[in-house]
Amino acid sequence: MFVTREVSRMQPVLTVSELTGLIKDTLEGTFTYIYVVGEVSNAKVYPSGHWYFSLKDQDATLPCVCFKNANSAIKFKLEDGLMMVARGKLSVYPPRGSYQMIVTGLEPVGVGEWQLAFDQLAAKLEKEGFFAPERKRPIPIFPRRIGVVTSPAGAALRDILHTLKRRNRSVNVLISPCKVQGEGSVDEIARAIAILSEIEDVDVIIVARGGGSIEDLWSFNTEAVARAVLSAAVPVISGVGHETDVTICDLVADMRAPTPTAAAELVAKGTVELMDKWGLLDRRLQSQMSEKLATARRQVERLSPLNSLIRYSERLQRLTERVISHRQTLNSRLKMQISSAQHKLKTSREKLVALSPLNVLSRGFAVLRRADKSVVRSFSDVQPGETLEALLHEGKLKIKIESVDEKW
Repeated sequence: MFVTREVSRMQPVLTVSELTGLIKDTLEGTFTYIYVVGEVSNAKVYPSGHWYFSLKDQDATLPCVCFKNANSAIKFKLEDGLMMVARGKLSVYPPRGSYQMIVTGLEPVGVGEWQLAFDQLAAKLEKEGFFAPERKRPIPIFPRRIGVVTSPAGAALRDILHTLKRRNRSVNVLISPCKVQGEGSVDEIARAIAILSEIEDVDVIIVARGGGSIEDLWSFNTEAVARAVLSAAVPVISGVGHETDVTICDLVADMRAPTPTAAAELVAKGTVELMDKWGLLDRRLQSQMSEKLATARRQVERLSPLNSLIRYSERLQRLTERVISHRQTLNSRLKMQISSAQHKLKTSREKLVALSPLNVLSRGFAVLRRADKSVVRSFSDVQPGETLEALLHEGKLKIKIESVDEKW
């Protein structure tokens, strides 16, 4: 037997949309600015640039999304297993009846954001062999032309030029200017290294920047700069920051210098080492001469017969004269070699200056290029009405061709 009875309703009946809307208003109005700590799981980066992931602990999971405009300022890579403190607000998605956290900021637990990004990139590059000792190339002992990648307005360039001038005036320096911090600096540093790599007579490249905070030096902790250093056609010395600063650029470079000044000293040591070696050989020769003379004197003193004394005295004299002659010959040859090397360096430098394109342009000549950057070598390369670019010693011009003629 069934008994029915009517139940009075004191509350209105809500539709699903109405109930979801009330929940949405309650959650989004209450949890507008929250911090949540948890372990990252199911991290995904979509082609749109948005990050979707979950924060979880042992009892619960919170779906999260960090949109591109918010994560573009985050230096590290989002990975499963990282402990994070997320900043943001709650949001409800009515079509699925689910809620999620809209994340506007992420902070690693136990390590700083910059350090985490550094460690992640270092681990990736080390796995690819960027830091392998067997990959490092030796620095030339007597470099003739040194490329420098740095800011033309920075103190690092002044320190490098001053050091090279003091230690080796014969070396030629080619500067590839670039920004060393701020927006666009990463691409400029990588491009400056690539430009020097394409110049055949550059023997070594110095990548330099003065000291600063980790934020100031961050351009040298990027994958683009690391790959540019690895791809350089000649050895690279990294002189970035102060002695205590270590960057990804330092780890990839063929040699790390603690400062820009130290980097310049490394490439300019050749002439100084040659003079030091000359002095060492001279001192060693004098020492050996003194030892031989002392031995000869002791032998003479042990001889008692007069004839033996005279014979050994004459032999000692001949040996002494021979040693003196050898010493004079050696000193003369060393001086001639050094003088010849200095003359060759001077002559080579003068030839390079005379053959420099800028030297030719300074005499009133110009280089004509078409729109595709090809150089015009003959009147037949251009057509009337075509616009050319004229590169002068100072600046450039846009010129339009009215007519062409094979005769001057």
